[in-house]
Amino acid sequence: MKLEYLIKTLGASINAVIYGGSDVEVAGISNDSREIKNGYLFAARKGVNVDSNIYIEEALSKGASAVLTDDAWFAKRVKDKNITVIYAKDALKAYAVIAGNFFNNPGDKLKIIGVTGTNGKTTTTFLIKSILEGMGNKTGLFGTIDYEIGSKITCSKNTTPDALELNRMFYESAEAGANFCVMEVSSHSLAQDRVYGVPYDVAVFTNLTRDHLDYHANMEEYYSAKKKFFSELLLKSRKEEKFALINGDDPYGKRLTKELREEFKGCAEIKLITYGLTGESDISAKNINYRRDGLKFDVVLPGGKITGGIASKLIGSYNVYNILAAVSAAYALSVPDNFIASGINSLANVPGRVEKVGVKNVKTPLICVDYAHTDDALGRVLSALKDIGAGRLISVFGCGGDRDKGKRPLMGKRSTDIADISIITSDNPRSEEPLSIIDEIESGIKNAMFIDKSKFQNRRNKDGINGRVYTIVEDRADAIKLALSVASENDTVLIAGKGHEDYMIIKNNRYRFSDKEEVLKYYENKL
Repeated sequence: MKLEYLIKTLGASINAVIYGGSDVEVAGISNDSREIKNGYLFAARKGVNVDSNIYIEEALSKGASAVLTDDAWFAKRVKDKNITVIYAKDALKAYAVIAGNFFNNPGDKLKIIGVTGTNGKTTTTFLIKSILEGMGNKTGLFGTIDYEIGSKITCSKNTTPDALELNRMFYESAEAGANFCVMEVSSHSLAQDRVYGVPYDVAVFTNLTRDHLDYHANMEEYYSAKKKFFSELLLKSRKEEKFALINGDDPYGKRLTKELREEFKGCAEIKLITYGLTGESDISAKNINYRRDGLKFDVVLPGGKITGGIASKLIGSYNVYNILAAVSAAYALSVPDNFIASGINSLANVPGRVEKVGVKNVKTPLICVDYAHTDDALGRVLSALKDIGAGRLISVFGCGGDRDKGKRPLMGKRSTDIADISIITSDNPRSEEPLSIIDEIESGIKNAMFIDKSKFQNRRNKDGINGRVYTIVEDRADAIKLALSVASENDTVLIAGKGHEDYMIIKNNRYRFSDKEEVLKYYENKL
């Protein structure tokens, strides 16, 4: 493909300067110098941790025919060499545009639904996919758990892939016969312009609570990254009809709604729809029945309601919001009510999202594994399980190393404020010492009594503060065993933080570890 085609839509906003001829042939693109082959374009930039401009010479030695760079000095230095250099101060946006052009902008052939927010992205995308596929639509799915393109399923490296990989997946989805793609849109991808230029049809906002403050400087910066999805990407999307769907009950959702109503004035092609549990939202839930085996409620739509209501195998009030987000997306895409209801009902569970772990021929407590790794997410899941549980609620959780430390005491407080028994353990400590992380978690605990794990087995609720106790078990497998050993059939056990993950990261090593497998192993050993 000719370079002139790849750069033709860079536009004035990116303000790229081209040194050398644009008639050069480009055989491929990569931002990794190790992957460069003869005739490739190498995309370099000054990153947060690495300045890949230092690898330009290596890329040239491997036969790169063109270079994209945000290094003005380099661009001027090589302008007389027999290569073409594209200098763009905003190299990330330039890379995204070039990546889209390289695959002939495959997003234009698909209806693309993006979901952003702190919690609920994965479940919402699974629900939307279930609805669309129930209508017979082939639907690509890109998110935290995996990337699904037709029958091809690969483990995801990032919640949202980089611009080149994303456009490749759009292309492969279209080639596989898909007409829809549903994807999670992370705040990192928005801040790093990985999704710049994607022609979204529907943008969903679930909620915003503390997370990723090891990356974003503060909550305002975190919010700004999320807002960018609507005020920049959706607004500039090439699609003729577009929808912004926002959780109207979330405090940041209320703020976003107010700000976007002003910014979208005069943009007739964009429709803003809110959803929530109150009549103030455009789409709302009524008569909610929370059950141990699922949810049942009525959905009120603009001008009517879904006949027969919604029945779901998912549990908890937060899943009512996830379902409403999916309903809103389906409504925006003109999906008939019967397909909305059947699509939601057909989704039995989402891997690692309040996923029930059952053991054949063995009576067990209600055991759930969940990805909750923030204080808000942990609190939501624990509260939901508390509402439907008959016995004690037992919480097993930790905090990841090399991540936002501020949420650690908050998670300790949230678990011990809600659960009857909290067991604090390890969760991907990475380069940090597990016990140091646990100390920071423990510092937030105010309303529960510590009991040594060796004396834990025979303790009852009356021994703690307001019936609540906690202990510390550094080894996660041992923590799970302890939780299961003290639980009766009427109790509920939540194992939180890792969800679908099947690994544990300690120092620089990645070990096989699955919460679900540890539960099954425990009961197998008892048979």
